[in-house]
Amino acid sequence: MKKSIIYTSIALMFIGLVSCQDFLNEVPKTQASPENFYKTEGQAEAAVIGVYNALQRDGVYGRRQYFITTDIVRAAPWNTQGGMGTYSMSADNTEVILPIWRDHYKGINEANAAIANIPNIEMDEERKNTLIAEVKFIRSLLYFNLVRYFGDIPYLDSETSSLEGLEVERTPAETIYNNIITDLEFGIANLNEKDEIVAGRATVGAAKTLLSKVYLTRASMLQRDGTGDAQSDFQNASQLAKEVIQTEEYSLNNYFPDAFIVENKNSDEIIFDVQFMRGGLGEGNLIGMDMGLMGPKQYGGSWGNLHATEYYSTIYESTDKVRREWTTPHIRVIGPGKIKEFPVKATWQPWKIGKFRRYPVRSSDFVWSDWDINWPVFRYSEILLIYAEALNEVNNGPTQEVFDVLNQLRTRARNVNTGYIHDDIYPRNLTYDETILPDISSIDYPDYASIKQYIFFERARELGGEAKRWFDLVRWGKLVEQIKFLKDYVPPGRKRPEGKNWNITADNIKDFHMLMPIPGAEIQSNQLLTQNPGY
Repeated sequence: MKKSIIYTSIALMFIGLVSCQDFLNEVPKTQASPENFYKTEGQAEAAVIGVYNALQRDGVYGRRQYFITTDIVRAAPWNTQGGMGTYSMSADNTEVILPIWRDHYKGINEANAAIANIPNIEMDEERKNTLIAEVKFIRSLLYFNLVRYFGDIPYLDSETSSLEGLEVERTPAETIYNNIITDLEFGIANLNEKDEIVAGRATVGAAKTLLSKVYLTRASMLQRDGTGDAQSDFQNASQLAKEVIQTEEYSLNNYFPDAFIVENKNSDEIIFDVQFMRGGLGEGNLIGMDMGLMGPKQYGGSWGNLHATEYYSTIYESTDKVRREWTTPHIRVIGPGKIKEFPVKATWQPWKIGKFRRYPVRSSDFVWSDWDINWPVFRYSEILLIYAEALNEVNNGPTQEVFDVLNQLRTRARNVNTGYIHDDIYPRNLTYDETILPDISSIDYPDYASIKQYIFFERARELGGEAKRWFDLVRWGKLVEQIKFLKDYVPPGRKRPEGKNWNITADNIKDFHMLMPIPGAEIQSNQLLTQNPGY
């Protein structure tokens, strides 16, 4: 499908042709205006698919969001993505900052068009409300990303299709959050359950998960800044997470790597993901080329534009070998079916982010530039972590329920596949190793502070490399602290602190980096926009 949209970007809009290819027929440009296009139920369905495709763009979940350096993931030292890897980025950054802003607002504009026009179509009212709820879910997700990156941002709830009225002031973050909540409540009331839809579409469970994360984030920031009572938001986050868990629609894969491999796409661990498809359709991705196992691309290797910090692999418990080795391996692809593992002392060889690896190549039609691993926006493991964190806050300490959900992740980590983990033998032949990650209890973590610290590390161990750590460190107020910490910290078993000029990054980072700069190009085109402090 091809649609012609006029946008210039205030927070958005620049003039150009937006094309999204899917299983839909192409819509001629001359017929794609709202007055011509939104006439039939089929056109409503097509418009919604077009909004979903916005999630594939580079600045959304295509490539750019994961290039922000944290304590566990860093941009490659030879390509810092315009300073994103060293916290020397400016408002003129076109590698990451501008694509995030523009691609999110493109999607918001397309969502607004669908929300405005679908109600006018004669079709089944229940289906109509479901389609609108799906689009509002996507708009909420896009705004949730933007408000966390940039703080106050222009909130646009109507389509922009001309060059008039493009200068818009920033809307307070509080209003953005309230609008997101309203959209997601509509979604909870009107979306389908998981077993009623095809993979990749928003569900009631996805809306509840996103809303629980919204409440958790806002509560954490209120707590961080001392600007309000966070308890009601923590309570809402825990209740929504509990409701998702109690549906029993979702479950952990038996083997941790199976949440990320192509052969196991759309498993029950996925609450919501961004769908990609190989086959020369323009729907594939390069995610596994930016991260993965470095080496020749034709053999399943990657460019290695994203690395794990050396510190990352040291935060795992000693027996947590499956998650550690899959997530942050110290290996390299050297040929067809051949890899080389490096000892800890080989610090010249970077630790990788290996979750989205393409090795070993098991498909005869493998094309390195057109692959289709999906991007997991929410996995079931995260709703368990949200529930544990929020419940600890609500009760000012861990209850048995907190330990029960955290132990689910530890139990899953005990399943080990046949052979060497990096050979990734498939189909699986799993064995259960009870010596890996024994259950935790109040004996190990007796109070609020200790379990909160456990969750601080457990979110990194379970979710690292999925573009969540920067958001976590920011909402906890830990970003600057953690980056500076690695400058002098020597982990157990290591002989020096973080290498590869980490001292430059640690010296550069400041408190104002808890927000990203508003793109300079947007400020030039929208005189009502103001810049975030420090940039």
